Amino acid sequence: MALAADKHPCLNTPTATPVRSRERWLILLLCLAAALRVFVYAAAFPFFSNGDEDLHFDLVTQYAGGRLPRTFDVLKSESMDFISLYCSPEFLQGPDAFPDGRFPGPLWKQPAAEAAPIIEITRAAWQREVNWESSQPPLYYAVAGCWWRMGQLVGLRGIESLYWIRFLNAPLIFLVVWLGYLTSRMVAPEHLGLRLGVPLLLAFMPQDVFYVMSNDVLSPVCFGAVFLCLLRWWQADPPWRRLAVLTGLAVGATYLTKLSNLPLLTIALLAVLTKFMATMRRQPRAAALALVIMVICAGIPILSWMVWSQLHFTGITGSGPTVALLGWTRKPLAEWWHHPIFSVRGLWVFWSEVMARFWRGELMWHNLEFQSDAADHFYIISSLLFLCLALARIQRAADSLAMPPALWLAFFSFLAAVAFLALLSVQFDFGQCVYPSRDHPYFTSGRLISGALIPFALCYVYGVTRLWRGAGEVALTLGMVALIALLAVASEIAIKRDVFASEHNWYHLP
Repeated sequence: MALAADKHPCLNTPTATPVRSRERWLILLLCLAAALRVFVYAAAFPFFSNGDEDLHFDLVTQYAGGRLPRTFDVLKSESMDFISLYCSPEFLQGPDAFPDGRFPGPLWKQPAAEAAPIIEITRAAWQREVNWESSQPPLYYAVAGCWWRMGQLVGLRGIESLYWIRFLNAPLIFLVVWLGYLTSRMVAPEHLGLRLGVPLLLAFMPQDVFYVMSNDVLSPVCFGAVFLCLLRWWQADPPWRRLAVLTGLAVGATYLTKLSNLPLLTIALLAVLTKFMATMRRQPRAAALALVIMVICAGIPILSWMVWSQLHFTGITGSGPTVALLGWTRKPLAEWWHHPIFSVRGLWVFWSEVMARFWRGELMWHNLEFQSDAADHFYIISSLLFLCLALARIQRAADSLAMPPALWLAFFSFLAAVAFLALLSVQFDFGQCVYPSRDHPYFTSGRLISGALIPFALCYVYGVTRLWRGAGEVALTLGMVALIALLAVASEIAIKRDVFASEHNWYHLP
């Protein structure tokens, strides 16, 4: 059998080493392909997208200057200089809103005297916007701020420096794919289909949050590191001290990236406590020491930010004032159960929108979301099918090639993330908000749970492997995942090709 060497129990044998060497080169190519895809699309989109990119950029400029926001304030003058000059109307307006049915040319390509009046009008409109993202944790903004300053040091200015911030997403997706490979290799070291299928899927998932500035892009890297540490933690007996330090730092980084990562960290904490209780029976001292080290390494950065939020944003999460700024109000518990999500139709609407946006994102163009009904239906149905197949197989615990605890952890991590969006949907009255709204009260922003990308890919591909058993299983699994990736890429090209023609993007720089 062609894969016999790969399944050999000793990876240091002459037959196994070349196989693993070629495998690593293949994974490296997948990582580079993912980075190139993100670079190409990040350069194609103009500024500033409907994904609150102006707010994220405003915070990047503040952190780059060493200034942590202390209140919810209007956009700063430094960021307004960029926003008013480089913003494009193509995201939320159609060409029919302009004379001759054509978008105006970029202001930064026009003579200063002609552009100045329009810039002032634009500035006056944008400068009243309050940055309600100010209470978000600082890690992404600190990293992006340092990255921006590095670009400026090598001479990048103006719109080139804006794209430089976006291009940070290319190395981040590289890391996501690599972490996906390390994770799947640890979960199923003898299953080539899973080892290669997970990074293959991650490399070509068309989640467009990676094409713009957003703190969501750091979540899959940070929680991917947490997930990998948890797998090591589960295997170690007892967990060693360096692992406890790394796990704690990864947990702290995940919290300091995005508050919507809390459901993922809750599952991670339960996994750690489960392992702790099991180890306490045999080696109580070592188990207690590892737990204490992890809690200290995670607790110091988390508690520090909680104190900062309490002092400056009137709450340890800072979410209360944000909710008020958005015009939302909390509903009494008794009213939660009247939400349409508790009906079969409502639950399907919620699941459909979450999964479609989890796969493809939610950027808009000409005031319409990028979407293909056929692709969306495939994402929705295939996700449900393969997750159910994976769950059924995990319950039977009949697969000797995989770690059932790791698969359970992946499944519950993704489930907790989706449940978090459901909780947000039912507990608020969204007032006059356009999205979510009273008429359609579903919070379905898949980018908010991007931290669950690796757990999702692991369960999804594991579900694909359950379609076949016996001879040819690896080839069929990889063939199926490759076909899914190809369909995702083709669909994305078809629905986003018009973006490349925009005169406001990187490809049309003078």
